[in-house]
Amino acid sequence: MTALADLHRADLAAAGLGSGRWALCRALLLEPGFLAVYLYRRAHQAQGRQRHKWARVLWRLNVALTSCHLSPKAEAGPGLVLPHAVGVVMGEGVRLGRGVTVYQHVTLGRSIRDGSYPTVGDGVVIYPQAMVIGGVHIGEAAVIGAGAVVHAHVPSGAVVRGASTQWQPEATS
Repeated sequence: MTALADLHRADLAAAGLGSGRWALCRALLLEPGFLAVYLYRRAHQAQGRQRHKWARVLWRLNVALTSCHLSPKAEAGPGLVLPHAVGVVMGEGVRLGRGVTVYQHVTLGRSIRDGSYPTVGDGVVIYPQAMVIGGVHIGEAAVIGAGAVVHAHVPSGAVVRGASTQWQPEATS
């Protein structure tokens, strides 16, 4: 398991916010996206240590300060970036790989049918107002376009646009 400090360093670096204690302090005070990820990581750690009440307090603080609902039961690899942290929802069964970027008003949630959650591969970018719903797998380095509704598997490197049950290859000119 990656140490919490290592995760914070990876998140700082991925967001281009520098390194060291001064960069951490500056990011916590001035970067809402980093604050949301930081509080999520602390809540996730508390959840893993069976400190459920403390995890809930940190989760609630995150919602109040950043308007992001990042479940402490979700798992996110190092280098998570929320460039515009507002309205991001990450359900409890969500699994994110390394270096994932999630923009504002994105929902990563469960399927009503079977209660399954999405798994997102390394290096994926999810643009504003996209929804990834159910037990789908988003392959490495895929791009989910703004406003896309994804409820089917997406292969690595694919680009998804609009409401779709299948991925759509990027048009070439």
